[in-house]
Amino acid sequence: MKKYFIIALLLFEVSLNAQFTVAKSDNTPLTNGHILSFNSIVYAQAALALKITNTNANTINLKLKCTALTNTDGSLMEVCFGPDCYSGTIVNQVFPTSTVVSVGSGQVNSTAHFTNGDAVGNGNFPMDYTFKIYQVNGLGSEIGTPFTFTYRYNPNLSNAEVSQQFKGVLIKSTLVTSTLELEVQNQGTIKIYDLNGKQVYSGSLNQGNQLVDVSNLSSNLYIVNFTNNEGISFSQKILKK
Repeated sequence: MKKYFIIALLLFEVSLNAQFTVAKSDNTPLTNGHILSFNSIVYAQAALALKITNTNANTINLKLKCTALTNTDGSLMEVCFGPDCYSGTIVNQVFPTSTVVSVGSGQVNSTAHFTNGDAVGNGNFPMDYTFKIYQVNGLGSEIGTPFTFTYRYNPNLSNAEVSQQFKGVLIKSTLVTSTLELEVQNQGTIKIYDLNGKQVYSGSLNQGNQLVDVSNLSSNLYIVNFTNNEGISFSQKILKK
């Protein structure tokens, strides 16, 4: 009987998709596969802090895993998740090691933090650290849909390139009234979020000059997220008058 109960529990939990969202500390929402670029190892410029929001009706248990390293051995990447911080990481390392990060329904966890201190690596750039955040069941098995992102260090990037990780789109003005004017070089998608992380617009982008109708949005700050066909994303705040 106990065996059947465990099987039923596992089947129930597997049927649940991971229901959480991930954003930067300034509430900029991130999309699955997001690449976040940095050109400095100075702490203030190199630190990445994340907010994980549980959108499920029940408490969820999370883990973090390093899934890939490119042009670095990971020894100088500081990773924090849950109660502990770790100096260095290797591929397939799981955080935290002996517990889980539990997030109640509607609650936000802000313990995920990353800082790269490796300026050299193997001499090639970009230097990538790829992680996934995933949900686990009561037996510690992965369930649902994970969230994957990449922390990228490239000292050859200018500050302008870092601030515009999405190459190929130009916002002509971040102060808008009824339309958002764009100059698009690479096809992709656009999503607009309010400061609470709620998506208020989504659409596709083709090459050329484009106008996005935002006349139905109330006067406020919004976050515009662009993702090109290579999966690289860039976010920019706009003010709707």
